[in-house]
This record gives sequence, structure tokens and C-alpha cells, in this order.
Amino acid sequence: MARFLLILSALLSICAGATAQETILGVLEDNPGHYAGDPNFRSVRTVFAKNGNEWHPLADDCPDQKCLIAVTARYPRELTWTVSFDGSDLGQVTSRTPDDFRWYSSIGQGEIVSDGLVPTVGKRSVEFSGYIGAPLYRPLITNTKPYYKDPDAWRPFNPSQDLTTRLRQEFRKHYPKLCRTSEADESKLESFAYRDEDVEVIKAYTSKRGLSIGRMHLQAIECNYIEAGFDIEDPWFVVDVRGSVRYLDAGMWLVDAGDYDNDGQSEVLFSLASDNVGGYELFYDDFTKRARFQFNYH
Repeated sequence: MARFLLILSALLSICAGATAQETILGVLEDNPGHYAGDPNFRSVRTVFAKNGNEWHPLADDCPDQKCLIAVTARYPRELTWTVSFDGSDLGQVTSRTPDDFRWYSSIGQGEIVSDGLVPTVGKRSVEFSGYIGAPLYRPLITNTKPYYKDPDAWRPFNPSQDLTTRLRQEFRKHYPKLCRTSEADESKLESFAYRDEDVEVIKAYTSKRGLSIGRMHLQAIECNYIEAGFDIEDPWFVVDVRGSVRYLDAGMWLVDAGDYDNDGQSEVLFSLASDNVGGYELFYDDFTKRARFQFNYH
């Protein structure tokens, strides 16, 4: 009886895994060649799967080369994707998971095996490159389901003075003490008594349901850094429908928004862009929940 229950449990686990794969989110990426002189290439990185009411990252933590080979078994072998941007269908591509990922930065990346043109938006720019620093095409969201509309209608906007003030106040709560490199000794930090008006809102977006997000910038350093010279990465804050402001995360930029699980509300995807760090962070349920897919380049 115990053996039967173990087998049944394993079968249920497999079925649950299959259910989790019903909706899978990926990102169509542009990549520089791995060696000097190699051309850029396109691929689809498989990043998140919907399991019940939650989004979860696929395997993204590999400490060694053996893992980069073994972890491919945890990814679907071949997937056909709907590519989208800004609520519009751009076409389809099919990707295939390789036998091994070879590099830490290539975890989750599948080779595009379909014929025809690969969807592209705009021109290559360092704005989309993050840690890499080379001009790349904008990443585009891919979905195994034809879900791409943005019912929340996220758009850039200029925040009011009142909203800017509240964003700056929340910035100060999160960063009550900041420093800058000492002019007398560049190996040391000195306290930086910044003013609220020194903090800039450099990007802001709002939705028709009353949510807003803002990216803040101030050239300063967290005082607890042992080494000087690491400026804080532009943090993002969210303003909920009640007007409350709270910190989201830093070191990332907005990729796109859409209802990728067809539940009537848009998810919002960011690209991670920190030192030696890449990946994506998905916010959902009005920014009350998140899923993070992260890798290191070295």
C-alpha cells in the first residue's frame, strides 16, 4: 500500500508540473556574439510559468558547468511563442532548448528554429543592454498562449507636483542616509545631506485603474558600502489606488505590460540591470506579488 501511495504521489506531482506549464512566459532577446567578431544572435529565454494563481521562475540558479547541462531537463524541449509588444501581436517564433546552456548567462535561452523573420521593434540601443553595455534590440515578451493585451493601459505620464513630492518622501524613507566619495580622499565616503528636490523622477507610468510607478534618480552611495564608488541604482516606487507609495526594487528597467495569464489584469515585466546580474522581475496582482528570474554573467 505504501509503495502504491508513493507511485500515486509521483504521478500527481508530474500532472501538477504539466498544469504549471499551461502558460509559460519568455523573452525574445538580442545577444552579442560570445567571442570577439561573432555576430549578434536572437534567442528566446524561458523565464516564468503560471501555477494556479502564482507565477514562478524556471530554474535559474546554476553554480557550476554540470548544472548548466543537467538543468536543461527542467525546461520544455520545444515551444511556439506569441511575440508581443505594447498590447499588439507581432507574430510567432518557435524555440528549442539546447542540450546544455554552456554559459551562466545563457540559462533558459532556447535557439530559434522557426523559419521567417524574427519580430523586431526599433533599432539597437545600449538602453536595452543592461550590464552588457553593447547596443541590442529591445527585448520582447513571448507567451505560449495568445495573451498579450494590456487591459490596464499602462502609459508614460508626467506626475503632478503632489505625486512627485510623495515619491521623494518615500525615497527618503528608504534612503535616510546617503554618502558621496570624499573629494579629499577618493577611497573614503562622506555624508551627503541631500535635499528632496535633488531626487529626480526620470520615468513614470500610470494605468487606467489608478496605479502609478516611478523611477527615481540621485547620484549618491549607500553609506554602508565598504568600498566607495558604487552609486545607488535607480529605485522604482509604486503608488497604489489608495495613493500609498512604497518601494519596489532597484537596478531594473521596464520592458512591457500585458495580461499574460488572461485574468483581466496586466502584469508588468522589468529587466534586471545590475553589476554582473541579468534576468527579469514580474510584478502582478497590483504589485503585491512578484517573481524573479536572475542569473550572473560570470
